[in-house]
Amino acid sequence: MAWAVPVRDRCWDEHTPSHTQVSVSRERDGCVLHLKSGDVTIGASDCSQLKCDPGLASTLKHARIGVIAALLALYVLGTAAWAVRWRLLLGFAEIDLRLAEVWRITIEAQAGGVLLPGGVGGDALRIAWVTARPTRRGGPAPVALVAAAVLLDRAVGLTLIATVAVAMGAAFGGIGGGPLVWALTALPVAIVAGLVVVRSAPVERLPLLSGGRVGRALAPVLAYVRDPRAPRAIALAGAVSALVAVAQFIIIRGLVFALGATPSGEKWVYVGTAMAFIVGAVPALPGGWGTSDAAYVFFFGRAGLAPAIALAVCLLYRLFWYILAVGGALLYVSRPRPAGEAGAVVEPPG
Repeated sequence: MAWAVPVRDRCWDEHTPSHTQVSVSRERDGCVLHLKSGDVTIGASDCSQLKCDPGLASTLKHARIGVIAALLALYVLGTAAWAVRWRLLLGFAEIDLRLAEVWRITIEAQAGGVLLPGGVGGDALRIAWVTARPTRRGGPAPVALVAAAVLLDRAVGLTLIATVAVAMGAAFGGIGGGPLVWALTALPVAIVAGLVVVRSAPVERLPLLSGGRVGRALAPVLAYVRDPRAPRAIALAGAVSALVAVAQFIIIRGLVFALGATPSGEKWVYVGTAMAFIVGAVPALPGGWGTSDAAYVFFFGRAGLAPAIALAVCLLYRLFWYILAVGGALLYVSRPRPAGEAGAVVEPPG
């Protein structure tokens, strides 16, 4: 995004075309124009007459630190709600799971999600942690059920992100936003309809689902969804996921406020955030680098926000993720290991 979001402010004289803009560094007594012919220093009065598009550095420099700290605290609470959602989906795995343990592995999964595209590493870590625990009957944990719970955790999360984005978009300017908004509206409808069809129709008879990689990948989901206890677990997880989604949108909108910006098209903040989350969930680039950033810049531009504001929001939100990821990594390495097996696979706390 360097071509769209310069680090320094880009300024020009109000009496000249905007395409004559140059990079500017601000100093206490004025500013420095970084011209092709060399740097030129001008006084504070002349500097104040320039029209500028903010760069990333000045945008972050004037951020409200107290607001950002409060939003980080809300982000941590959001991970606790995420742990509640996942625990509800694991409700009939017949494994005794304390919420504190599930929250811990949720934070540890943040670290795994940084390493591989689309958070795949975090999902693998969550599956491995739960399946390493014995069930109440003493047997091994049902791997298919646990894997399905992780996949459904993602599906429920994205469904409610899209649903809440459309609802907030409707509340702040209507949903007449074109095909993308309607696509967001269709996503939860399609997922709910898909779950109903999977529960009632013999879809496993379809050639595509009867074998091969697709069939093997969907087999645990089919088994989970058809369990009599699944509808209640999914419904409760959806209710909690609505709280998680609202928290995420509050965080993003709060970051816009913390950077001193006011969107002219409020609904695009929520639609754009939802699209950035969905794009980031696609296993393309580690941590969604590049893809999520581009989504923020594009959609926040439709909200009337400068590219520097959009990228700063993306980077600050990613910083929250990385702060939790560092904490998760420290929690992971601090787990007790079996005696005499340095480097062995970590056993979950009992």
